[in-house]
Amino acid sequence: MQLATAGVAATAQESELGVAASELPPAMGLPADGAIEGPAAADALTPAPEPIAAGEGELDQFDGSLLGEPMRMLAECTPLFESSGTWLRRGFWFGEVDYMMTNRSWDKHGVRLAGEFAIGGATDPATDTAIERFVVSNTLNLEGHSPGAEGVGRVKLGRFLFRDSRNRDHFLEAAWWGGGSFEQAVALESGTASAALDSGLQVSDFLDRVNASFDGAQAMNYFYENQSNSAEVNYEVRQRMDRDQLVLQPSGEWVRAATPTRTLSFLTGVRYVNLRELLDWNSTDNELTTTREEGGFYHVTTENNMLGPQIGGSVSQETARWSLTLSGKAGGMWNRIDLNSDFQVGEQTIRNSGRTNSEEDDLAFVGEAELLGKWHLRPNVSLRGGFNILLVDSIALAPHQVNFIPGGFTAIANSGDSVFFGGTLGVESYW
Repeated sequence: MQLATAGVAATAQESELGVAASELPPAMGLPADGAIEGPAAADALTPAPEPIAAGEGELDQFDGSLLGEPMRMLAECTPLFESSGTWLRRGFWFGEVDYMMTNRSWDKHGVRLAGEFAIGGATDPATDTAIERFVVSNTLNLEGHSPGAEGVGRVKLGRFLFRDSRNRDHFLEAAWWGGGSFEQAVALESGTASAALDSGLQVSDFLDRVNASFDGAQAMNYFYENQSNSAEVNYEVRQRMDRDQLVLQPSGEWVRAATPTRTLSFLTGVRYVNLRELLDWNSTDNELTTTREEGGFYHVTTENNMLGPQIGGSVSQETARWSLTLSGKAGGMWNRIDLNSDFQVGEQTIRNSGRTNSEEDDLAFVGEAELLGKWHLRPNVSLRGGFNILLVDSIALAPHQVNFIPGGFTAIANSGDSVFFGGTLGVESYW
């Protein structure tokens, strides 16, 4: 009975604080002998949980103690957000738009189409002696580094897929580059055209060899154009910046700031590159010669369609306000080449002509490298600028197809290359 009384007293203390064990509440009576051990009695003696009113939490209970005061400080004095690595590249989509001022180089020395070289002079009528000599040297060249700078565009759209356990973001992105037209247009008039067969503009022997061509023409002109476009789809994995750091300012305030980090990325994907070229070369007949005609035209178009896989990577130094990235990617590609050429020497009397329609498969190489700097205006908006270079090798160029072979020549010269290099300026955003 004493044990039962003590157990009931303990339950009563839990039910109403401050009541002695011998002073039971009026509504509570002692059970009969043996009834205390039943399940119903155990349920009746179990205290019911009660909600804690607002303000009765741990902070109020330990107010001023070593446990409570730091918790109150952390709750009320959070560190200021100066910058955060978690803010950068935060979003499901991202876009990049760049304007590129690019120069195209396709031959170090260019191609010499025609020219003239002569030595002349003046004589004194009284003495019949030479009193002045001069040299005439005119050349019609296709410059391998012209036309200089040309504006092209670059657009990229990407989608965030997921973040793995190693704090790396996985993206799927699509990009397009192109829109520019690299053009040259030159005209040349002969200064020595006469009735002599060796006068006038002479086609380079490297082009016509022993075949009839525009040798002796009064004037020549050409128009040369290159159009290049590229599209690609890549799967990219990028490291993120390390955890933010808390920095104590001289004012005594804690500031949350991004940690400068060196990050790496890797990509793999598929790329398509299209290069189209047009060469339109025209010659004007020398009317002083009556035994032959030098006028005519040579029209050449080439198209390179390249498709293949590529891999690449980058290394970046990232901070809260800026980043600097060195990246590169390359791949071997199947190249489908299409050549169409048509030429004619002589307008009234055709001395030579030919037409070619050829297709050929080849293996080409495409590589690209870029140095890019960014300044973060906002966590999701950045200005960007840098230097870019793109190499396309083992392609067919229109100037390399000129040969004056009668009837046309079906073989395609496909050992050319093009290098596009220049500066970039643009903006990127995440949302």
